[in-house]
Amino acid sequence: MIQRLRLTFLLSLFCLGAISTPLSAASAQVATPRPAVARPADEKSFLVYPNPSNGIVHIAINGFEGRKMELRILNVIGTVIYRETITELNGPKTLDLSKFASGLYYVKLEAENASEMRKLVIH
Repeated sequence: MIQRLRLTFLLSLFCLGAISTPLSAASAQVATPRPAVARPADEKSFLVYPNPSNGIVHIAINGFEGRKMELRILNVIGTVIYRETITELNGPKTLDLSKFASGLYYVKLEAENASEMRKLVIH
């Protein structure tokens, strides 16, 4: 009985890390940190914030400079409820979508050979 308690105690200590076993040189390799991968300057992306939103939404667009873009807001069944053609980027774009019902929407940005979509929740 005492041996069983001693074994249980030792196993508990081992599992909690109080007792450690020596590692071999092969298993004790130190991981070297990888350098951060730089994003290409031509990477296309956009950010929709705040999300969820009360209806006032900001859209930050990157990588689409000098291109004609089509910005669309779609409801959950895919119906386009807002559409705008953007030819110039002067900082984040602000939209007032407060007239739309609360729910899930999709913000879609299309340009030549590029398309991005983000979810947006309006409450």
